[in-house]
Amino acid sequence: MTTVPVVFAWLLCALLALPASHAAPPPVTFENAWVRAPAPGQMVAAGYCDIVNQGAEAVAITAFAGPLRVEMHETTHVDGMARMRPLSRLNIAANATLSLRPGGKHLMLFGMDAARHITLRATFANGEEIDVTFAVRPFASEAAS
Repeated sequence: MTTVPVVFAWLLCALLALPASHAAPPPVTFENAWVRAPAPGQMVAAGYCDIVNQGAEAVAITAFAGPLRVEMHETTHVDGMARMRPLSRLNIAANATLSLRPGGKHLMLFGMDAARHITLRATFANGEEIDVTFAVRPFASEAAS
């Protein structure tokens, strides 16, 4: 009869270890996330990052949210003029990286103040959410990474 408690203990340990051994990393990661601080006297900033989709299927981000208003935008050049337009989603192909960068797709943050970092929540088309922390760089900083 002493084998029953030993077998029970072994099964309990195996069950407790199971979630940790089968936990998979999220298929989407955010790298080099940063925000260019607003120009002096302004409260609008731009955010950039690399969105890496390591999954076998395309994904789409439909919104970013945080302690202030955030919009997804894209800058395009038409007839020598730069134009910025809002985007309703960011599509990231399977096994690909989408770079949000100056002069291209980016985030606009309205109501930004002096901060060292800001955390935004990315919402995907399937309803999943991921928190992303952006480092805040001084206004004069150039994109580096």
